[in-house]
Amino acid sequence: MSAQTHIEISSKKPAHLPLAEILARLIENVMSEKNDKPHFLIAVGGPGGTGKSTFCQQLSHALKQLPILTLDDYKTPRQERADKNLFGAHPEANHIELIQEHLSALKRGENIKKPVYNSVTGEADETEIFSAGPVIILDGEISTYEEFRQWVDFSIFIDSDWKTQLNTRITRDITEREYSPDKAISTFLQSNLREFTEHGAKSKSWADVHLFCHGNYQLELESVARPIFPFIEQIREAHLRTISFAGLITPLCTPFKANGDLDEKAFITHLGFLAESGVSRILLCGTSGEFFSLLPKERQTLLQLARMYFPGVIFFQSGSESLLQTQEQSQWAEDLGADGLFILPPFYLANLPQEGLTDYFNTLAQGLSVPMFLYNFPQHTQNSISAEMLGRIEHFGLKDSAADLSLIGATSHYYVGGDGVIMEAITRGASGFVSGHANYAPELYLEMEDQMKVRDPARYAAIQTKINHMREPSRGKSLVYIKERVAELIPGYPTGVRLPLLSLA
Repeated sequence: MSAQTHIEISSKKPAHLPLAEILARLIENVMSEKNDKPHFLIAVGGPGGTGKSTFCQQLSHALKQLPILTLDDYKTPRQERADKNLFGAHPEANHIELIQEHLSALKRGENIKKPVYNSVTGEADETEIFSAGPVIILDGEISTYEEFRQWVDFSIFIDSDWKTQLNTRITRDITEREYSPDKAISTFLQSNLREFTEHGAKSKSWADVHLFCHGNYQLELESVARPIFPFIEQIREAHLRTISFAGLITPLCTPFKANGDLDEKAFITHLGFLAESGVSRILLCGTSGEFFSLLPKERQTLLQLARMYFPGVIFFQSGSESLLQTQEQSQWAEDLGADGLFILPPFYLANLPQEGLTDYFNTLAQGLSVPMFLYNFPQHTQNSISAEMLGRIEHFGLKDSAADLSLIGATSHYYVGGDGVIMEAITRGASGFVSGHANYAPELYLEMEDQMKVRDPARYAAIQTKINHMREPSRGKSLVYIKERVAELIPGYPTGVRLPLLSLA
């Protein structure tokens, strides 16, 4: 197989799919074209420290829990490598012939007895049965090497700059492997810069897909081989046809650990709960998400995790107290995959002139390539968005937490932020609604969304009555109350908030 011609991919497109989902659909298309190959092997390779194992797990999940064969288990004994001054990227540091024998068996549909590397002893002193399946993922920096190409049906190469690789090496080797800083750096220089450059870098030229790992560990689809490029366009076009902004938008709350740090595991679990419940649109870093308590880096982390683990539309609230900061946040939110931006008016200075606010939003709109939703919340910003302003601002829609239904006719897409008037807003032409209570009761709000198609007045009224009754106990303490209710559904979900908010007594 000769080197492949690749086509660069532009990541700045609306309605992003999670990267693992894009690759899963791409692989399914390629497999359908190669239906004469009953046992399909996917290799995920690249230099150490580029997030290969994490991505393999995501890809496995997207492809219905495919088995992963970890090639790190095939390393030669640690002492033997040390005697030869070899590291993991060197072919002689691995049992290449055994891997070839096992790949050949798996392609025939035969189970193998694979080694299990013991990081304590430095040897593979046990074995276990690895069952052959119709599709298997190979994980390891050597998985895309030339020695295995005849068995691999689809290969993914994950690259990054050397700084990202070094940072990962230092963090992982010191914290997990108890290396000294000098040893971690020495390992990086020998394994990544010397061995992999010599033996593994060339495998990028024949990989089917190139991914790039940025310094924040966000993966980006960089390029694909020319023969499979049409599949990428088909996937995106098909996905865009299914995207709808109309209906329920759930503004996610943000979970914090007892020490105040973000609880990423709880956040991911909550994303899964909402997706499985049928929620297809979420809003990050809104009022319910306590954006006012989050550092910029934490907001980025939440968006990155949502992009990885939530399969639907992701909106992001990027408004701040200044134009420059809002522009900066909006730009990186786009880059990280936000499908649309909700932007509050600037706060601190109250009762700003409408002309200034109009120019402010139009300036922001000029630099955006995703839909911009104005976010009207005068109770907190002390700056209202009027019908006159909406007529003069280039925007996609309005999220109105003031529930001023007179604004419905002044914007193309109106989303009410008041639970008590959802039915009335929809009947008057609203495109949808935003409710923090959908964090724990998504079914009720999805039922209201379904009624947007049926438009049964009696059913509308019955659902609205249920919503009014359900939210009544939360008055005056809604942020904390919502987390308490989520915790009833997700065991271990933390209910704490950051000061100056207080948890329920």
